[in-house]
Amino acid sequence: MLFKPEQGFRDYIEVAQGNVTASVAEPSPLLTGVERFCDFFQKNLLVGEQELTPTAAFLLMHSFMLYEASVATALTGHAVAIYPLLRTALESACYGYLMQSDTAVEVLWLNRHKSDSDLTAARKRFTSAVKEVAAAIDKKEPNTGKADLINLAYQGAIDWGAHPNPYSIHHHMETPKDIGTHIQVNLTGLHPRGSLEYDRSLLACLDFGMLLGIVIAHSLSTISKDTIRKLQELNDMKEALLESEFPDAYAAMGPLKA
Repeated sequence: MLFKPEQGFRDYIEVAQGNVTASVAEPSPLLTGVERFCDFFQKNLLVGEQELTPTAAFLLMHSFMLYEASVATALTGHAVAIYPLLRTALESACYGYLMQSDTAVEVLWLNRHKSDSDLTAARKRFTSAVKEVAAAIDKKEPNTGKADLINLAYQGAIDWGAHPNPYSIHHHMETPKDIGTHIQVNLTGLHPRGSLEYDRSLLACLDFGMLLGIVIAHSLSTISKDTIRKLQELNDMKEALLESEFPDAYAAMGPLKA
């Protein structure tokens, strides 16, 4: 195996910034949709007085900020790098859900680093947080498919890059080329704007935007009918974009009801 890196750090930054600048100057429908989710979180969902434990409130805000970081990373073209962020954003929202009004769970989280036994207790309580929250939402809203989608998205994030699994490498490798002395295989870090992986990463941000919206909405003590209506409108927008941009995937998945 012969390593032959061709571009340095400043090249990476220049290409990444170029992708961001071009995408923001002429937003694609996918980026416009993602921006609508960001506005919704800031202006409609995480607003007003809520009866939450302080830590739950911070975790929900942390989830939103990680989501914005995911979008910002997607715009650079480094598609695989969004998935650790999206995974942690979903975990953060689910942690917030679990301790929304339960101070005992909050204390477990706060005491995580105090001792080995505290660390063990925290791990035991939060390791299955996403599955637990998905099941709780399914119990409140049965037969909507939301629990399955939350679990699938979480596992998908792990498959596509939150862990160094095959998809996180294979989908960013170019076709091998015989150059005589070696077989050359390029591994792409930054995908160009408009490429499949670039658009796929923005679509992932759309999907996670909807799922984060669902989890956060269930975490709040008060949520208006108007906010639920706006979340449904965002879901309809997301479904339309999925159907138009990735029709095969949409046909396989089917629509999600907010």
